Amino acid sequence: MQERNIQLGRDSLFDFLDFAAEKGLVKKTTAAARKDASKIILKILDEDEAADLSKVDLEDIIQRHRNLATGRIMPQTLAAYESRTRIAVKDFLEYFKNPTVWKPSTQRRAKRAGGDRSTAKSSITKDLGSPKPIGQPSVHIDLQIHISPEATPEQIEQIFASMRRHLYGSTVGK
Repeated sequence: MQERNIQLGRDSLFDFLDFAAEKGLVKKTTAAARKDASKIILKILDEDEAADLSKVDLEDIIQRHRNLATGRIMPQTLAAYESRTRIAVKDFLEYFKNPTVWKPSTQRRAKRAGGDRSTAKSSITKDLGSPKPIGQPSVHIDLQIHISPEATPEQIEQIFASMRRHLYGSTVGK
């Protein structure tokens, strides 16, 4: 019985994910992502909990991790970690129930809003002042500028004129 507990432990999960990737049962990148996510979420387990994943309430563990990670990990990233960990543990436990008939879980990605990528790229605008199209990626940049108190107003204006040229193009502000 003790042998079974060791097989179903946290470290055995990581070994299983490596095995699944090596045997081509799961894509290597998928297995690596699931392993990384599982390591992040399951690191909160104490040694007793980590010894047998079949005996832990995974949703409780995920909630505990979410409580600890709030404010440190972006919600979208946290959701991805949780999903990957759920699948990894589910596959791991199902594999050990019956390895001969086990099939890995697959995830289907949702289609992008707006159809295929070729039309999505054409709808992105260059004007930084306009709102981004719905469903399109965006970039947010925070910029800090430290200007010496000895700088003249002309030097400060040159700095900001240069920034305007580089951010908005050469025709803005003329």
